[in-house]
Amino acid sequence: MLRRLFVICNALDDATRFRRGITTDSPAATRKVLLLCRSLRHAGVRPLVISLGRGRPDGSRRRFGASVRRVDGVPVLYAAFSHRPLLSQWLSLMSPAALLWRTRRLGGERTVLFYNRMPAYLPTLFLAAALRLRRVLDLEDGALDGPARSLAGRFGAALHRLFDRLCNGGALLACSALAQGTSSRPVLCYYGTLEAHAPRAAWPSDGLAVLLGGTLAGDTGAPLLIAAIERLRSERPAWARELRIEVTGQGESLPAFERLAQGQGAPRVTVHGRTDQARYREILASAQVGLALKPRGGPLSQTTFPSKVVELAGAGLLVLSTDISDVRPVLAPHALFLDDESPAGLVDRLHWIVLHRDQAEAMARAGQAHVLERCEPARSGRALAGFLFGAPA
Repeated sequence: MLRRLFVICNALDDATRFRRGITTDSPAATRKVLLLCRSLRHAGVRPLVISLGRGRPDGSRRRFGASVRRVDGVPVLYAAFSHRPLLSQWLSLMSPAALLWRTRRLGGERTVLFYNRMPAYLPTLFLAAALRLRRVLDLEDGALDGPARSLAGRFGAALHRLFDRLCNGGALLACSALAQGTSSRPVLCYYGTLEAHAPRAAWPSDGLAVLLGGTLAGDTGAPLLIAAIERLRSERPAWARELRIEVTGQGESLPAFERLAQGQGAPRVTVHGRTDQARYREILASAQVGLALKPRGGPLSQTTFPSKVVELAGAGLLVLSTDISDVRPVLAPHALFLDDESPAGLVDRLHWIVLHRDQAEAMARAGQAHVLERCEPARSGRALAGFLFGAPA
């Protein structure tokens, strides 16, 4: 029987993002959704993404109707969006449900996958239940806190219970600890899918590029890298001239990186800011070391999985990561872990990579082979299809 998957999310391709004037999206989330859909095609599933297509409204009168695009071969239906705040919220509530309603005559076995528990998804969730579609939660993160006491906390707890109750097909989990944060069963840990033909990072005889990408903020470890660069420039070790730091993305730490890029000394820092996917792939292909520095003491350190580590390893970079969540079970012993989360500890790890270039490159090659096997599209697609279209709980 034909199987169809509808993914309810906020994925955004670059063309739609530019046209709608959106700057608050998550490129990592978009990439993960699109690769999930592409992998499912190997198992004969026909995916369709229904995206909110929204960002933070800027208060202008600009409004965009629902639209359809094919992104990396995946059909995407974008909900209507307005930059007027109240209208923006209304459209994000009702437009995705209207788009799902229009698919009701499509034949085959149908599953709806909800990317995290978002209030904007509630009308679509109720409609999917009314249409008796199988419903699965894709849980990407979440704090495992005690009883909520504030009004916002009680609303969040009620939202969680509602999604868990109505998602009769279980939950995809970004990491194993999230099983404690949902009553939906069954569950499956899904760490992402890689491109079918991953690049092979080149390791030159001199000079190493170290990449930090994504959200540049305290809870992603950006201040730790800033402090390590300042320490190196103050101490001036000769080996630091072998390094250059490449920074992509945006966030509260971006101005500090820009100041470092304008300054003198080693290592050199290049700040690219927010880039489109094509430019990001070029930067990724030119790097040898990828950083994932989310601190272990952070509120979501054990209940989210930094999917970027799979992307970095799959591109042939040596992953230097903090020991959080499921990173060690997924990558060890093919990654380098930061046990001392201090500027001195990060400097020591970077020094080791420069001194042991051959060993570091071999570790990166082994890591790439490991994740390519584990997150290969056909293999991921078969596992996902079996879970998403199993018998309802």
